[in-house]
Order: sequence, then structure tokens, then C-alpha cells
Amino acid sequence: MGAVKAMCMDLEEKCWDKVADVIGESEHVSEAYGKAKEIFDAEDMLGYVDEDMIQEGVDEMWYEFWSKYL
Repeated sequence: MGAVKAMCMDLEEKCWDKVADVIGESEHVSEAYGKAKEIFDAEDMLGYVDEDMIQEGVDEMWYEFWSKYL
């Protein structure tokens, strides 16, 4: 794997870790979408990770986080 690809994958993983932190702070999934997009945008990862991928990832994390409280 190339160095740039590895760097992008590491940065993407760090972004997802930050998204996981904001899931519990969000009152609604739409708020989490916005925060996730801001996280990826701040790291200039929009384009490498598109909005559909972000939404799918947030949906999965949201369900996983909140299902333990149901």
C-alpha cells in the first residue's frame, strides 16, 4: 500500500473515532450527521469520504450506540 493511501486511511479512522465520540452527545441522528460532516470537512477528507458514506457510517454507529439502551 502506498504511503499516501495509508495516511488517508489513518486519517479516516481518526475521523470515525471522533464521530463515535459525538454520537452520544447528539440528541438526534440528523445532528450527528452534521457533526460528522464537520469532522471530515475539518480534516479535508470530504471527497475521499463522500456524504453517503458518512451518513451510512453515522447510521450504523447511531444504532449500535443507542440499541444498548432499548
